[in-house]
Amino acid sequence: MAITEWNLRGRSNGCCNCDRVFEDGEKIVSTVAITASEGIASIVEKLLGAKEGKELPEYIRLDFCKDCKKTLPQGAIISQWQSVYVAPEPPKPEALPRETAESLLRKLIEGEDNPDNIPVIFVLAVMLERKKILIERTVRHLSDGSLMRIYEHKKNGEVIFITDPNLSLEQIPIVQQRVADLLAPPSPPVPEPAPEPEPSTESANNE
Repeated sequence: MAITEWNLRGRSNGCCNCDRVFEDGEKIVSTVAITASEGIASIVEKLLGAKEGKELPEYIRLDFCKDCKKTLPQGAIISQWQSVYVAPEPPKPEALPRETAESLLRKLIEGEDNPDNIPVIFVLAVMLERKKILIERTVRHLSDGSLMRIYEHKKNGEVIFITDPNLSLEQIPIVQQRVADLLAPPSPPVPEPAPEPEPSTESANNE
């Protein structure tokens, strides 16, 4: 698996099994499943469409109503939790684009895999967790001994895999300063000095 992987498929508006539309505030069962597992393929085909040669994601976010959770093939599920469905709000226009912890996190994850960004991504995720924007759902112990933390976006249900870099006390302030520098607004451009006025013809003649 890549260092980090953002599953762009957010929380479903209805059950992935029976297609019933969720009600605002309804308790649902959210999962992260292995796409290629038996019992998941038919659901993935219905959600994403079957196109020859189309590359499918390794993992997929699936949501079910409480009645349909019993139909899940447990061997295909790597994470499962109960959450509350929140009906989507109409988008609000933003007056001026600004860099936030969330937009920076998305930018780093959607960019090229860079091991130097792993600590920054982790700290940003912790910041968003403290702001109750992200919710940690589970922790996976990988075969190499590292930890993979699975977060869910509280509003839209997006799932994000974050590698825990196991920062030392000495490393934390350094990473926090780097995050602060990345979030700081860009410095305004320095104005160029005004050109000196050329002497007029009349002044030159008087001399």
